[in-house]
Amino acid sequence: MKSLSTGAVLAAGAELVREHGWNALSMRTVATRLGVTPMALYRHVPNADSLSSGVLSFIAEPIAEVTRSGDAFTDLEAWARRTHAALVPYPGAAAALLVRWFETSPALRAVDALLQSMHDEGVEGFEAVAAVNAVFMFALMRAQGEQSVRDAGVVKRTLHTAAVAYPLPRLTALAEHYTTARFDLHFDYGLRVLLDGIAARKAAS
Repeated sequence: MKSLSTGAVLAAGAELVREHGWNALSMRTVATRLGVTPMALYRHVPNADSLSSGVLSFIAEPIAEVTRSGDAFTDLEAWARRTHAALVPYPGAAAALLVRWFETSPALRAVDALLQSMHDEGVEGFEAVAAVNAVFMFALMRAQGEQSVRDAGVVKRTLHTAAVAYPLPRLTALAEHYTTARFDLHFDYGLRVLLDGIAARKAAS
């Protein structure tokens, strides 16, 4: 039997997710990847839930750090970009993190640091929470949404506007922007609009 460590188990689980998606993660599949029996994993992860929690934390570790630039909106933007880039290679991990971030150490550390950035900017209470939550959700949901489009094989597509019984003049005129998904441009634009909106709301308060 191979000598195992907790780190090796979690790394194997993360690579499994990278190659086959979050739903492929199990004690059996990780054991198979490591060339051991599932029982050999229990010394390092006591059950399947511990395995998924540990692998999620392993994948999410790059998002824990928040660069402190002295400007909260610069910090939020840099964090969102790094988080999006870190999660895109792991299909389904962003969806898992959306519902399990409050028990995932890297995400908790990131949220706390982002809230501190907002505090330093003079944004407190509900507005700080809502601003951080909006950016957090945007980064994760973009990562998950892009993966769903890739999985469905519709990165390039045709709009079937002729099938609709009434005119769609604006959609038809702009159809070229929909036929190929431009993840990079749409992420950049959406993030900028979101941050500008948060900044404008702060300025108006």
